Amino acid sequence: MKAEYKIPGGKLLACTVETENNVITELKISGDFFMHPEETIGNLEKAILGSKLTDYPDKIRGFFKNTNVMLLGVAQEDFINVIQLALDSQ
Repeated sequence: MKAEYKIPGGKLLACTVETENNVITELKISGDFFMHPEETIGNLEKAILGSKLTDYPDKIRGFFKNTNVMLLGVAQEDFINVIQLALDSQ
């Protein structure tokens, strides 16, 4: 399942997500935003993998609460929005 989310202000966030038995099994997030340090996007994807569909928003919020990350052009809720759009496209 794929989705793109146009963030107010012009940035684009995209994701591809796969699920099995209501669990996120694959996830790729991309777009024209900046996250520093750069490897943090991979760490975020790993933190979400294995999440139940009802739990991934809390995983995202917890990740950003417990990680020193600088976001430019995107907010943590935007990641929740784009994943939900992809899940809804199923």
